[in-house]
Amino acid sequence: MKVKNVMTAQSVKFCTKDANLREVAKKMKVNNCGALPVVDEDNKVVGIITDRDICLSISKKSIIPAGDRKVKDAMTKKIVTVNGSDEISVAYQQMRKNKVGRLPVVDVNGRLEGIVSLHKLINEAVKRGKNDLGETSASGENLIKTIQAVTNRYNKKKELKKTSKLLSTI
Repeated sequence: MKVKNVMTAQSVKFCTKDANLREVAKKMKVNNCGALPVVDEDNKVVGIITDRDICLSISKKSIIPAGDRKVKDAMTKKIVTVNGSDEISVAYQQMRKNKVGRLPVVDVNGRLEGIVSLHKLINEAVKRGKNDLGETSASGENLIKTIQAVTNRYNKKKELKKTSKLLSTI
């Protein structure tokens, strides 16, 4: 299955790097989403901002008052993307490798086409049946490995080793 079959496209929300963090947080609340791709004037993805990024920025002491901070002050600039024509296993791999739960979907020119989330991938796998949850693709990727990597991104290394060892038996 291709990423384009599970991505959110028509209603994908985004922001610019000069947007105010407070306004972006309101946009996330209204649209019930936890991340927004950050685009430039050509609609090319230049970053991503998450609700966590906003919280960390606001909690940080800064000479810039919290209400005046911009997306560019808090966004993740190391952006990981996928293409709509990529197999879902590529999305799993990118999420697992980079320990992220959302990926902007871009065209060949880097322009935003949509977003795919781990939540959306889980829902799709459940819809298709329980075998898809742990089925390994030709590339060795599967949903279980991806969930494990993303959810353990803040855990201690010792716990990661135990979980990885357990998952290697799946």
